[in-house]
Amino acid sequence: MQSISWLSVFFYCLFGMFVYYQQLHARSFRGSSKGFETVLMLSAFCGTITGLAYLIYYGWTVVWWAPIPIFAVGLLFTTVGVFVERLLGLFALSLLGFIGWPLCAIAMFKHIPN
Repeated sequence: MQSISWLSVFFYCLFGMFVYYQQLHARSFRGSSKGFETVLMLSAFCGTITGLAYLIYYGWTVVWWAPIPIFAVGLLFTTVGVFVERLLGLFALSLLGFIGWPLCAIAMFKHIPN
């Protein structure tokens, strides 16, 4: 039986933080640029789909129960995101998410055990 790749879980946690803050920013968007709001919402939606695909793929290829603790660790990691938000701000985390979550997605898929 294969175990959980903690490096992949770490990248999933970072990925989840970026996607969460993009979703939060999209929900509370008060800017005048509808184009930016659309791009932000599209990015958050694609990030959500990517996260679900990761959990399903991980469960399919490694072991069926692995997505449950991975998701739980990701939720616990959200508390770290609160401290990062206080340092950088919601807008900065949201903007960093445009680059951050795709890079983390590549890394988390790359480190899934074969």
